[in-house]
Amino acid sequence: MADILVVADDLTGANAAAAGFARAGRRAVTVSRSEHWEAVAEFHGRFDVIVATTDTRHAEPGDAADVASRVVRAGWPVRLVSSRIDTTLRGNVGPATEAVLATTRELSGRRVVGLCLPAHPAAGRHTVEGNQLLDGVRLEETELARDARSPVRSSSVADALSRGTGLTTALVPLSVVTGSEEQLEAAVREAARADVVIGDALTTDHLDRVARAAAAVAATDPDLMWVGVDPGPGSLALARALLPAAETSGAPLLAVSGSATELTRAQLARLVAERDVVVVRPDGGSVPDVDVTARHLVDALQGAGAGTTVLLATALAEQDVDPLSPAESAALAPALGRITRRALESCVVDGLYTTGGDVTAAVLAALGGRGIAVEDEVVPLAVAGEVVGGPWDGLPIATKGGLVGGPDAAVRCLDHLAQAAALRARWVRTAVPQMRIR
Repeated sequence: MADILVVADDLTGANAAAAGFARAGRRAVTVSRSEHWEAVAEFHGRFDVIVATTDTRHAEPGDAADVASRVVRAGWPVRLVSSRIDTTLRGNVGPATEAVLATTRELSGRRVVGLCLPAHPAAGRHTVEGNQLLDGVRLEETELARDARSPVRSSSVADALSRGTGLTTALVPLSVVTGSEEQLEAAVREAARADVVIGDALTTDHLDRVARAAAAVAATDPDLMWVGVDPGPGSLALARALLPAAETSGAPLLAVSGSATELTRAQLARLVAERDVVVVRPDGGSVPDVDVTARHLVDALQGAGAGTTVLLATALAEQDVDPLSPAESAALAPALGRITRRALESCVVDGLYTTGGDVTAAVLAALGGRGIAVEDEVVPLAVAGEVVGGPWDGLPIATKGGLVGGPDAAVRCLDHLAQAAALRARWVRTAVPQMRIR
């Protein structure tokens, strides 16, 4: 499941929030507004952070609240929910936040409190005495006061949250944020009696300090669940404090080989010798038992971490090579394809490597892919790119024939996938949820 769900009121803000999480090493996707929010769940297995764009900044308050609530229901369960607000307090800040808090409270059965850290120091937005400043100037004294669609009449964060809502707020001022950790934790604990705790901040370190204090308070109160209310940096700080284990995101690579050629066996032997590899051997004879082998493969993938390759191979040594009948030969590749799909239905991988033309075709067919968008040739006749189409659209893949490449070909292909995964971890995908046809 995804760790974090962010409900954003416009696309640019959603992209900015997602980019912050991606820079921190979390896989992020922005999901555009749709009439089929229930399909948000389809992104759970592929991303750490789902940022849903409601496009309700200028909507009626009731409509903004309704859509925000629907998104939380669609994306549940997650470990952290965030209501992404504008850095200059425009739009339906209060109604959307109130809906996110109420829905999270209903779904979790816990005491839910918002942690509002509206400062975005890198963008010149700071919070002092509960007032939002743009480059040191109160919002109502800037051109935002003359905004045609959403004029800002007050720089008070509490006013923005309470307007049109029944939310109560409490402020943790800068003098406390910059004081001792004990004093700050006590202040956050006391402030958490309100619906939303507002924290002053001039720097990113101030955001981190308040977030750590909030996490410390939650650690002594299992019934308390924090919800982020901020433009992005505050929720990122809260995620660091509450979900440190997920800070380094990554998944294993999956390699599937159905080739028994001497060259392929030599390539796989070098891969096993030189890289961190977990080998899974098919069960069931010449044609693998799909159910049993898939369970073994899922177990291996679930136990492997980033940087590990899980290798499903029919032949690693000469004694593994058995003559196949025409029927067995025809059934082998489709069986490996079904096993691969079963594994990917349960596990996330950073990339897929296939060797053998028949195996590659069968795996693509099983995954519902229409082809491969080729990005590079790793070694002559061995290509890398992305799966095109189907539920695993965009999955990085490297593939080669059974008689292609030198002894280091498998190592080079897997290394290419690992390097691509490190780059892709900082990408933000965009998608529109599709209605599921039953």
